[in-house]
Amino acid sequence: MTVQTLQRELIASIKNVTVRAKNLLRRRTRTVLTVLGARSGTSALAGTLGILGCTLPKNLMGSAPSNVKGHFEPQDFAEIHDRILASVGSVWSDWREFPQTWFHSGEAQQYRLKLTALFLENYGDAPLTIVKEPRMCRMLPLWDGVFEDLKAKPVFCFIDRDPLEVAASLKARDGSSLTDGLLYYVRNHLDAERATRTRRRTFVSYNALLSNWPKTIRFAGEKLGIPFSISAEQGSAVDSFLEPALCHQGLHIPPYPRGAIYNMAYAVHEAFSRLASGGSEEPTRRRLDELRTIFNEWQVKYADGLPNDQVL
Repeated sequence: MTVQTLQRELIASIKNVTVRAKNLLRRRTRTVLTVLGARSGTSALAGTLGILGCTLPKNLMGSAPSNVKGHFEPQDFAEIHDRILASVGSVWSDWREFPQTWFHSGEAQQYRLKLTALFLENYGDAPLTIVKEPRMCRMLPLWDGVFEDLKAKPVFCFIDRDPLEVAASLKARDGSSLTDGLLYYVRNHLDAERATRTRRRTFVSYNALLSNWPKTIRFAGEKLGIPFSISAEQGSAVDSFLEPALCHQGLHIPPYPRGAIYNMAYAVHEAFSRLASGGSEEPTRRRLDELRTIFNEWQVKYADGLPNDQVL
């Protein structure tokens, strides 16, 4: 073999290495940590993760009296989701199942492309991002396509809270009934849990986050494969952010009848508490499937409106 031949092969080898490196950079893993829940501490968790270095969206929804520290969710995602819901005659608080056939429609494909573009506008090429938008709980099949387009690795962290606290919080914010709040809680939790069974995910509670956030965050990080290194400065910032006043509905829950809706909400809550404790998921999944079947039967049986909860 001549010197010239060796040089040519060396140059070709270097070019191949450069091409492979560029391809690896293009395929750099983007991890999207989606926070799921229903008025159950999602803002507190997303805000904490933002302080700890996860990238939050650029187009943040503004704060409000009901969320004085901020919502930590992208305004444009919420607007798109509301548009989708309106197109099928629904709203964010609807307790009915979102029509599953819609996810295979041409309209769904258009929204998939729009959400992918909005994601890139909000997060750029950040390697670890936080997505928190409660309407996603009913629309995760659409987001499966978005994550695929982004070549992202989606992971999910559920945060659960006492159902009547959720309902009381919604009542204080919107004037909705406790029944509406419990139904909203059940639908969001059941749909999101079922849609993420094949994904990497973890479950935490709002009370655990407020009482011992470092332990809760480290637990979630270990389950999701995201090691959180917490500096003293970050720790101080989170301590200031997670003040006890955030749990402003915890001690002011109006009485509610122990009927079928109450029992359904607390059965879901019990199942999520078991998932958060780290036990086997299989029996809990079966229980949630049973509850989901009953809940969807209500949707058909009471299409014209729910009777009194004690009669249901």
